[in-house]
This record gives sequence, structure tokens and C-alpha cells, in this order.
Amino acid sequence: MRNVQGRFFSTVLLAILSITIYAQQLSIKGGFIEDSLRIGEDIHYYLTASYPASLEILLPDTTYDFRPFEFSDKTFFPSQTDGNMVYDSAIYVLQSYEIDAVQYLSLPGFVLNEGGDSTKIEVKPDSIYFSEMAPVVTDTTRLKTNMAYQDVSKEVNTPLIGIIAAVLGLIGVLVWVLFGKKIQKALKLRRLKKEYTRFSEQLTLNIRQLKEKPEQRLAERTVALWKGFLERMESKPFTKLTTREIMAMEYTQELKEVLKNIDRCIYGGHADANLYKEFQAIEDFTQHRYSVVTDHIKNS
Repeated sequence: MRNVQGRFFSTVLLAILSITIYAQQLSIKGGFIEDSLRIGEDIHYYLTASYPASLEILLPDTTYDFRPFEFSDKTFFPSQTDGNMVYDSAIYVLQSYEIDAVQYLSLPGFVLNEGGDSTKIEVKPDSIYFSEMAPVVTDTTRLKTNMAYQDVSKEVNTPLIGIIAAVLGLIGVLVWVLFGKKIQKALKLRRLKKEYTRFSEQLTLNIRQLKEKPEQRLAERTVALWKGFLERMESKPFTKLTTREIMAMEYTQELKEVLKNIDRCIYGGHADANLYKEFQAIEDFTQHRYSVVTDHIKNS
């Protein structure tokens, strides 16, 4: 079944790419494959990019914020070339737990610049309709008319309602005063752990591929992945910083030689067989920074 779906989605992507195959300029398009969704069920969002071979384009990875949708899985298809043009494509498997009648999503592409930062290319938002699980049932029961007068009390116990509202409000204030900070910490730690797990899984996969075959493009993608996660975790603009600016930070001194060796591969075209070891060092550094940041949140 998975192979059949793969062939179907490949056919859909090829049809979409055929529209832009002769356009000799940067073009990124995306949208939902399905017309409607149900709560918790998988839906698929395609993203295609056609661009000159002189550019380097990155599509969102597992660490990207897909809200209001939840990320489930992804399929990246091998790049295709046609003369001086490159064609990339991916399908993201998402889920939604929102009940809005119409839901929107726009996934961007990122153009890697020579300085190590990236330029975000926005894509027109696409919409998908929410389909209710339970069908509307037409009531065919015939009601018996009763014209007899019935005396109904209209008195509302306003004081009681006021007392209940005041008590509930007081309880809410007390809960927030006593536990609000702890709740905020727990939510922040939970989200950070989820993002770190996604980042770590993708980084491990990239290191394995670099060990098998050192590649300049994959090294570039992995550096962008790392900078993106650090930016969200440390609340600092790592994606806009150069290697020299990163090394100037107090806690990144251990990465001085590591980042220099990676730059030689990316910008000097020197793909060393031991390149994967540099990213293993980055993996160890990031794990340590994750522990430092989480400890700071817990103790703040």
C-alpha cells in the first residue's frame, strides 16, 4: 500500500513540476493533495521547487513549525536536473486537531546565501476544508401540539450565580498565582524536548549519510538544520550569523576547528572522508547546550 501511495504522489508531483519545467527562474509551489480533512487523519501537503543550479534551496525539515497542523511524516524525492535547472520535491504527512471550517497552510523554501544565512521564499497559502465525523441527522419525529397554557417561572437566582462566578474566578487566580510559573515552565520544556528529538533524529540520519558519502550539499543542509534549531533554543539569530561570529561567542570555543573544517568542505569543495566526525562534534555540543538550557529553565 505504501508503494502504491508513493507512486501516486510521485505522479502528482511530476504533473505539478511539468508546469514549471521550462521556466528558467526560481519557483516554489505547494498545496494540499486532499480537498478535506478529519480530526487526527493523515493529510498530504506537496512542496516543489525549480531553480537554477547555481542556487541552493532547502525545503522545511522535521523541525519546522507546521502549526496549526501536527507533523507526522515526510518523503523527500531525489533532485532532478534539466540543463541548468534543478527540481526538488517533497510530500509532508500532517494531521490536524483543529475544528475550523477552513484551515490554511503555507510552507516556504529557503535560499542559502554565501555567508551561511538564508532567504525565506514565501508560498501562497493553500486551504483545506474540515469534514465533520458525525453526519447531520434529519429529525422526522412529528411533535404533538399542546395549546394548553403552562405557567413557567421566570425568576433567576442572580445572587447565587454571582457567588459561583466569584468563587470560580478566585480559584482561577489562586491556581495561576501558585502554579502559573510551573505550568509555563512545563509547557516550554515539553515543546523544547519535542523539537530537540526531531532535530536529533534528522542530524543522526545526515551524519550516517555523510559517513557513507561526504557531500558538500548535504553538509550545507546539515549546518542550516543545526543553526535553525540553535536559533529557536537559544533565542539568538544563528541563521544570520557567520562562522566567525558564532566562534566569537563565549560558549562555542570548542567548535572553532570543527566549523573551520566544515567551511572548507562547503566553500572550498574539500569533502574529507572524516567530515561526518565534525558533525558528531556538533551533535555533542548541541546535546550539552540542550542540557544547559533545560537546566536554566527548571531553575529560573
